[in-house]
Amino acid sequence: MNFEQLVGRTISGPSSDYEVEAVVGLGGQAGILRCNKKLTNETVVLKITNKKDFNKFAEAEEKILEVIAETGRESLNTVTWNDTFMFQGHSCLEFEKLDISLDQYIQENPLGLKEIRPILYQLADALFFLESCQIVHGDLKPVNIMMADRLRRPLKVKLIDFGVAVSNPEDWMGVIRGTPAYMSPEMLLGLPFDLPFDMWSLGCVAAEMLTGAKLFPGGTEHDVISGLLKVMGMPPGHMMSQGFYTDRYFNEEKTAEGPSVWTLKSESSDREAFVDLVTKMLSIDPAQRITPVQMLEHPFFSLSHLDPSRHHNYVKLSAELMVAWKWLLRENMQTQHKGPHSPQLPLLYRIGLNSF
Repeated sequence: MNFEQLVGRTISGPSSDYEVEAVVGLGGQAGILRCNKKLTNETVVLKITNKKDFNKFAEAEEKILEVIAETGRESLNTVTWNDTFMFQGHSCLEFEKLDISLDQYIQENPLGLKEIRPILYQLADALFFLESCQIVHGDLKPVNIMMADRLRRPLKVKLIDFGVAVSNPEDWMGVIRGTPAYMSPEMLLGLPFDLPFDMWSLGCVAAEMLTGAKLFPGGTEHDVISGLLKVMGMPPGHMMSQGFYTDRYFNEEKTAEGPSVWTLKSESSDREAFVDLVTKMLSIDPAQRITPVQMLEHPFFSLSHLDPSRHHNYVKLSAELMVAWKWLLRENMQTQHKGPHSPQLPLLYRIGLNSF
């Protein structure tokens, strides 16, 4: 489908017509169009498959979005999905209109830890929610994180693009999914993956927010493995021996005495807490990787590691940003989660909302 030819035209859906204003994104499987929804006169985006053969991917994404919508949590830290319909044989998913991607935002606005903290907290909450739904996003990266509204809601972010998300990761073992720079070691090695996969990706995003550069740059899986070894060291032996793709990257050298050897083919205290958190997020062994619940309890968010007497202004500003976002989270929960589908809320109140 030629999406540029749709600009200025009208797409008819079962409940409304959509006037196409611009093409705002092009992917391998779909195009993203900014539209005026005639029924409500609001700006929305339509995600339309490039080819009819890709409709099956849109159907899979819709199933994930349905699980999210049933909980009533989609308006917090994951994008709001409104509708699905067909247009000229192509699947169309309607979403709320958001602002720019986190990728673009950090290029234009270098972030300090004060700004990173509330953004990372919201993303931890998003992973906590997806964990409660048993959903693996599978492609968490800065371009799939959107600023909601830079002017009216600064630092508010939402997770988008559930095109490769799965609720049955055991059926996808050995299938490479996502973007190499944000892939976890278990994915790269062809091991079973589950919810900790997203935590690894978020750890990579956290480091990128601070430095402005990818933690593991490179366009291929081999590039990322090479960078991972330099930064994190060799994966544990049990992961290497069980990895379906280990021999893609490594040669195994047997030794007489022991196990095989694998070879390749002001913030100072705040910064220390941040590094400690990211290190836990980037544990090579997924069984040792920090969970969303543990992440929400980390001192980086509670600010317990900061001495107010020594960093008064810094601590004050940091605390104000976190308090603002936690109260917004509390308000959204109270107004939008009155139904039966919110078993995670009491725990979130205990962990996240009562820290200050």
